[in-house]
Amino acid sequence: MKTNQTSIKTLVILAAGQGSRFGGAKQFALFGRCEKTLMEYNICHAIDHGFTHLVFISQPKHNQILKQQVLSSLPHSVSYDIVYQDSHDLPTGCHLASTRTKPLGTAHALWCARKSIKGNFAVINADDYYGEQAFQLVQQHGLPNNASLVAYLLKQTLSKHGGVNRGLCQLSAEHKLIAISEIENIHYQAERKLIGTNAKQQTLSLNENALISMNFWCFNLQIFPVLAKLLAETFSAPSTDTTECYLPDAVMKLIEQSAEVDVLTSHDQWFGVTYAADSLSVNQALTALIDKGRFPSLSK
Repeated sequence: MKTNQTSIKTLVILAAGQGSRFGGAKQFALFGRCEKTLMEYNICHAIDHGFTHLVFISQPKHNQILKQQVLSSLPHSVSYDIVYQDSHDLPTGCHLASTRTKPLGTAHALWCARKSIKGNFAVINADDYYGEQAFQLVQQHGLPNNASLVAYLLKQTLSKHGGVNRGLCQLSAEHKLIAISEIENIHYQAERKLIGTNAKQQTLSLNENALISMNFWCFNLQIFPVLAKLLAETFSAPSTDTTECYLPDAVMKLIEQSAEVDVLTSHDQWFGVTYAADSLSVNQALTALIDKGRFPSLSK
């Protein structure tokens, strides 16, 4: 049993995405025989493994569907807050272009939820399915340091329908996070050779068992001063209409301050809909998990 100081009871769900590439709000697309959103399957695992409070970061235009599809089926034992990613909610010293309409990124989304978070918390994307093991690992490990990451084997996060972009983790000998490198267009070539392209546009040969980040983080409240500093630096002068600030950037700031970031390895399959054609395989995989009894509260 983890102590109150290290236990994690709050799950923050990043659900403010616009889904422009998907053609709609991907976080509310329905999958599996139960016809639930990916966030609902995650919530089921989270509740089964001891999370008691949910914080949804959303947009006002999604209020009705969020309430009807997700909130209406939550058990009474679970509390929740809804907060909005508001571009006017910024630390002192930030400046945005007057023409700005694009959201400011995941780091800013989490900043907007600071008043609804009272202790240690986990944060996930609403439009990814992370598997049960991730939630088990988080509760077993707790949060003995400032942050932790649930990482996945690269081969468990690929699409059969095209290349994907992933955050490749660099680890210390003590299995602590050192850095995350964005690798683009990861795909198999002939003879199962896995390749991708780094920031210098160099083609890399990749190990399919390499650990990558899918944005499943755990933090304590010390992340919020880091977010304030990062946002102020990023938007200190009028920025472009597309400048964004991401959670991995905040984690790198933590590491620069000598904070230790634990890396927990999930061997579960990650599901997401990078391409429209991924929907069929995600439907089939989730239905198979339902039939195996992995979501007891959904399959009744």
